[in-house]
Amino acid sequence: MGDVILASSFFSVFYAIGLLTFGPVSDRYGRKNIISYGFFCAAFATLLVSFSTNLPQLYFYRSLQGFALGCFAPVAFAYCFDFFSTSLRTFTISLINAGFLLSGIFGPLISQVIAVHTNWQAVFSSFAFVNFLLFLCSLLLLRHRIPVIHKKEDGKPWLHFTRFLKDKEMRILYFIVFSLMLSYVTFYDSFFLHLVHSFDDHSLFFIQAIGLVGVCACLFASYLERKLGAKRFIFCCSSSTAATFFIMFVSSDNPYFLGALSIIYVGSISLFLPGMITYIGILGGKQRGSAISLYSFILLIGTAFSPIISHLFSFEAVLLLLCLWFCLNSFLIWSLQKSKST
Repeated sequence: MGDVILASSFFSVFYAIGLLTFGPVSDRYGRKNIISYGFFCAAFATLLVSFSTNLPQLYFYRSLQGFALGCFAPVAFAYCFDFFSTSLRTFTISLINAGFLLSGIFGPLISQVIAVHTNWQAVFSSFAFVNFLLFLCSLLLLRHRIPVIHKKEDGKPWLHFTRFLKDKEMRILYFIVFSLMLSYVTFYDSFFLHLVHSFDDHSLFFIQAIGLVGVCACLFASYLERKLGAKRFIFCCSSSTAATFFIMFVSSDNPYFLGALSIIYVGSISLFLPGMITYIGILGGKQRGSAISLYSFILLIGTAFSPIISHLFSFEAVLLLLCLWFCLNSFLIWSLQKSKST
């Protein structure tokens, strides 16, 4: 089991490296090229995992797989800015984020079903086939635009990271991004530890999974963002998240009520994520691929701290901590609203 966990760690580290790499590269070589051929490499690497015969091979192929899959998230978000209208862009980004949230639940379930009926190698072979289908679809269906490269930026695409981190508004946004998936993973880890001794596996899964109904809120992201404006939209998302955590804190002894409240929390996060991507993408300008790559990297890094928080603190302490954190996020967003009108 320890070897499997280590292989997953290799995957995560190189996935993070891929997130940082492919956004800037797509600014120079085109979104379609990076997404389509990235999926082809991911299909090949995933297939290689199924042929692993020893641990060094497993670690290497999982690392290669993670790096290749880093091609999708930041580049797909940047693609939405390049080719879609404002309303369709926000809606599509919301659906992509919903897919990420749902995959955390259904991905392991699908893998478990395949492994139980066949073997672990079949899991990776199946996902290799899926990645190859995605390669074909992206190659045939995505549009291509030849990027315009300025000579002074030629060969230095990653220097944009430094520029973004020097910008006060971008630093605040990235600080908030760090808390989003951290809160999601921390909440569900801590919620599981809080309930594990009181419920059987089926009841536990149901109470946790009920929150995923909130993902449907992403369907309204485009409408709400148009009505409120980008900054007011993310302010409302942060405030509602903080309020939900506070109500959870004062009613932490009622697991069924917590499960119902988790619908509101997941709904807020489902709206918050595309709102942040839209705002960062706008500020990123022509280097939005780099800006969104940094967003994706920081979002992932936040999840690395989740197990530490959920295991160090009680469930009630976690709820209070997250409530205060999102209150701080709301204050920071409000200060941005004062400095710039929406």
